[in-house]
Amino acid sequence: MKKHQRLASFVCAFITAAIIFTGCAGRNDNNKPAQEVDYGQYFQNIEGTAVFYNTKEQRYYIHNKELAEQPSSPCSSFKIISCLMGLESGIINPQNSTMQWDGTNYPLNDWNRDLDYQQAFKVSGIWYFRRALDLIGKEYVQDILNKLHYGNCDISEWEGSLNNILFPDFKALKQLNGFWQESSLEISPRQQVHVIKEIFEDKDIFSQENLNLMKEVMLTENKGGSMKIYGKTGSGIKDDAWVDAWFVGMFEDTGGTTYFAVRLNQPDARGSQAKEVAMNIINGEFGK
Repeated sequence: MKKHQRLASFVCAFITAAIIFTGCAGRNDNNKPAQEVDYGQYFQNIEGTAVFYNTKEQRYYIHNKELAEQPSSPCSSFKIISCLMGLESGIINPQNSTMQWDGTNYPLNDWNRDLDYQQAFKVSGIWYFRRALDLIGKEYVQDILNKLHYGNCDISEWEGSLNNILFPDFKALKQLNGFWQESSLEISPRQQVHVIKEIFEDKDIFSQENLNLMKEVMLTENKGGSMKIYGKTGSGIKDDAWVDAWFVGMFEDTGGTTYFAVRLNQPDARGSQAKEVAMNIINGEFGK
């Protein structure tokens, strides 16, 4: 009898896992037209990829298609999702979102103080969003990632793999580790673009009020009435080298909204460099 009970439990667990991971299969919007382009001049001999999706044309523009389909850790570009989940769940109250600094002497001075969600997003305060995600909880996070088909949706290493050694002296700190930092969660640049488009265009997962708050904190450059650019950088460290330099977001102009993701695959590249490449492409190719 016990043997049959164990077997039944195993079958139930297997079916549950199958359902979860079936819902997690990342989507690429492969039914949309995609045009391969050469943005090499903007990368200045740095290996990387750029994906842009124009909503008016309903067309992708992709530089380095092979890398565009290759998944990797989202690193701090995941803070877009973390912040939205915090707002939507009520864990982050926009009127009173300050979290107390725990006194740990973190390697970046901007982290060594109390932070609200806007400040934490701007300075990429890992400890703030680590604490927020723990309060939000695994079940809610998994549900949102499944609905968004966010890459492999794998949060199994919730506490992080400790391979994401952002700062060697702090690698064991829970506050600086998580599934989104060189750990279990992975997503490709093309999937990133699809997810951001889904969030702001196609799905009713987050309220319009929270989407507006997110856009406020993501605003990177406002060129008056001609263009507004929104985004978030990200970078990780693996095997003692900087990797996965991201800049993910969107811009609005007279041609509608264009969603984008730029990732640099060059060793020791940083998110700030990915942002520079993205801004140069936007201004050079779309800002004319």
